[in-house]
Amino acid sequence: MSSSPSRKRPPSPLPPETTRSESAPTLTSPQSVKSSKTVRSGDKGYKGLRHFSLMVCKKVQEKGKTTYNQVADELVVAIKEEHADQRYDEKNIRRRVYDALNVLMAMDIIVKDRKDITWKGLPTSTSQDSDSMRQELAYRKQQIQKKRDALAELLVQQVCFRNLAQHNQKRVDSSKPDNKIPLPFIVVNTNSSAVIQCNMSKDLTDVMFDFNMPFEINDDNTILKRLGMHRSTMKELKEWLPQECLTYCNDHNMLNEVLAEEKMRPLKKQRSSIYD
Repeated sequence: MSSSPSRKRPPSPLPPETTRSESAPTLTSPQSVKSSKTVRSGDKGYKGLRHFSLMVCKKVQEKGKTTYNQVADELVVAIKEEHADQRYDEKNIRRRVYDALNVLMAMDIIVKDRKDITWKGLPTSTSQDSDSMRQELAYRKQQIQKKRDALAELLVQQVCFRNLAQHNQKRVDSSKPDNKIPLPFIVVNTNSSAVIQCNMSKDLTDVMFDFNMPFEINDDNTILKRLGMHRSTMKELKEWLPQECLTYCNDHNMLNEVLAEEKMRPLKKQRSSIYD
């Protein structure tokens, strides 16, 4: 028997949907794509969780006394009306309402009694702010006074150094240049009958004293003041001290030690002081 040749089956045609998609793909209108989009509460439509929490806070404040379900239902309706072209996850919105109410309750803004939620009010700290401002004012005044004391001490020191420079210059011009007073220096004094042991390092940078009686150490500024070199006149101060600084020091009685022997007179201000 002769076998008939085998015939191959033709390939099955593609489904109509596939044929259409390859030949002429269908286009979807932007309106249909936009309407099918689901927006969750974390998207930009909510303007952030902070904005959503403010919505919950305002809603509870308007009602005064309400429940969780009432707040959640009204916010769901309000959000859907505001964004009618988008779909929101209602469960996610209710969860956000619950989180916001817990935050408000923790901040003592609302009170929850079983299902009832009562508006208590935003926290006020007027008395605390007032006390804090008083403390801050007292601290600032104390700091200003410390700076004034430091400025007065620097002024006295500057007068001492200027008088010392004039003193040394006179000694240079005279026949006794060895009478100059160098800076810096310290003076150690004690009783004349005291026994003193002095040890000095090899590099002459450290000195150790041992006294068997009380003693005192004074720096150069203290000694110059004892020598009377901290005194000056208003005329001399006007020559080297800026007018604003001189006016400020005079207005706050910071020249008393420098002008102890001179009658204090109010200075004529050329302009308002920049230090006040």
